[in-house]
Amino acid sequence: MAEGIFSDAGLSTLASTITCTQNEDGSDDPIDTQLWIGSTDSGKKLQSDSDPGVDNIVISTTDSAPGGGHEATEVKLSLTEGGLPGATGGASLDLTVHTISGGSSNAVTFWVRVDDATGTEGTVTELSIGSNALRLLDI
Repeated sequence: MAEGIFSDAGLSTLASTITCTQNEDGSDDPIDTQLWIGSTDSGKKLQSDSDPGVDNIVISTTDSAPGGGHEATEVKLSLTEGGLPGATGGASLDLTVHTISGGSSNAVTFWVRVDDATGTEGTVTELSIGSNALRLLDI
């Protein structure tokens, strides 16, 4: 059983690092990716560790090498794909829920946009997606 952020609706592949390839000439469009947060165990639920069942679950971007290439401000988060253009780069995303029940059908989806600001050809690996501290509790 697993819990966390996944790259598929079936919650089979954990995805904490943002990986995307950028063209050196900057000719690529922003790269949009749909992700899901949840638990594969239908007998469990995820809640915020700070005040379970009260505080909302929040998604954020982390840069493991600030000033060393890509910055967290190149990443936008939104509840919908259509909300990505208006999202603020580097800002956290409040999922507006305080509990995510287990099972893939209960996972909460959100969108990530990476807009390369470096103009450097290569693969982005220093940016990651995570949530506030969560507890996995029995339902």
